[in-house]
Amino acid sequence: MAVGIVAIRLQTAPMLTRRTLLVSMMTSGDVRAGGLCFVSLLLDGRPARLLLDTGAQRSLLSLAAVRRLGLPLDPWVGTTLRGAGGRVETHQNAIVRSARFGGVDLYQTMPGAPLSLAVTTQVLAADGLLGGDVLKHTTLGVDAAAGVVTLAAVAPRAGAVPLRLLWPDQLLAPVEVDGVALTALVDTGAAASLMNARGLYKLGRSAAAGQPGRTMAIGGALAVRRVMFRRLQVGAVVIQDPVLLTAPVPEPGFDMILGMDVLGRQRVVLSYGALCMGLGRF
Repeated sequence: MAVGIVAIRLQTAPMLTRRTLLVSMMTSGDVRAGGLCFVSLLLDGRPARLLLDTGAQRSLLSLAAVRRLGLPLDPWVGTTLRGAGGRVETHQNAIVRSARFGGVDLYQTMPGAPLSLAVTTQVLAADGLLGGDVLKHTTLGVDAAAGVVTLAAVAPRAGAVPLRLLWPDQLLAPVEVDGVALTALVDTGAAASLMNARGLYKLGRSAAAGQPGRTMAIGGALAVRRVMFRRLQVGAVVIQDPVLLTAPVPEPGFDMILGMDVLGRQRVVLSYGALCMGLGRF
């Protein structure tokens, strides 16, 4: 789920010590049909359920979760969020002194330092989102069908899809749709892949074509259309006659969102450090 930010403190930090860890992961709906992936964390020792969201620049919590977990607000840092639905909101961040994921300590800036997480008043399907500001310190493996997430997985080599970094913490992958080369945001927080205004223009497609509908996103509902394309290719993975969502939303950095309707059918390894993605079929 793509989430934009304004006015936020950002710092860099070294990579996590390499180790492999398997933890249980809950899935919502049929992953092969675009279900989302939720992970269980301990925030200051209390259980929380977060959406695994590589499309979000920042990890965030709902205000309801902040109150339930008894987390203090950061007096110095606030975040302005802009979601795909167009809503903009500004709140003080929540301070999390420790975040543990299956026994591994997660961080934003440096190991052992508190996390400062953005806050939203929007009602979410979980307590919040685990985004790129935290995930960038890992090599993330997602086997959605098996319900397993791997931290510090072995970075893919042969056949890996090269990635580019969209500042600060989002990953972009080269894809091909109907023979046209496009750039896609790799987004485990999106249930369905979506073609935006830039992608529609490159393909010569009308924004008015397709079956109309609506989808929920951070920032509210988004008007979309369902359109069948001839062919979608990501690395060696080819999908014939894919049905994608389309919406004439402006996104200067990429042409489409690559969601869990595609990623959920693969074993995915995302390396932020090596900037590459491995895909394997089930």
